[in-house]
Amino acid sequence: MTRLLRPRAGYGFASAFVLALGMVASGVSSFGGVDGTVSAQAPNTCALLTTDEIQPLAANASVGEGVASSLPSFNYSTCRYAWGVGTDRFKLSVVVHDAARAFPGMTPDQIKQRLVQSVTPDTTEAVISDVGEAAVFKSDSPYYATASAFLKGRILEVRLDGSVAREQKDQAIALLKSAASRL
Repeated sequence: MTRLLRPRAGYGFASAFVLALGMVASGVSSFGGVDGTVSAQAPNTCALLTTDEIQPLAANASVGEGVASSLPSFNYSTCRYAWGVGTDRFKLSVVVHDAARAFPGMTPDQIKQRLVQSVTPDTTEAVISDVGEAAVFKSDSPYYATASAFLKGRILEVRLDGSVAREQKDQAIALLKSAASRL
């Protein structure tokens, strides 16, 4: 019985790694500080868009200030906005992370090619020709859409989550362009 209760080598690292992945996925605040500041290497993602730029997506609801979080050691930062209630609830995230971590071992040309080839033909997905080195709009479902760009060695994403996210394609692309201009 004591053999079953004894900790095994390697489980501490595995547990910490799984916990860190869970924190990234759920948007837990920064490891870097109590106030959620972003490290010197990572941009202030909440400064990339204004609430006035996001407000048209919200129709009659009010968009509050963004909530920043980051993982400085991974050069990963995000800013999350939310509005509405129930089935009319929406979330918008602005995410910036290193392209080298997202596409390990790939050259910039390979990253551009991978992004462009990720677009599914004959859908609402599209290549965006005038943002960064490569940019795309993708939507896996009517409720989730992402506009992504590869620029300055980073991946910039504007993620929209809500009941008509896919229908907001033009607005998501416009927000990506605005955020890219400030990165």
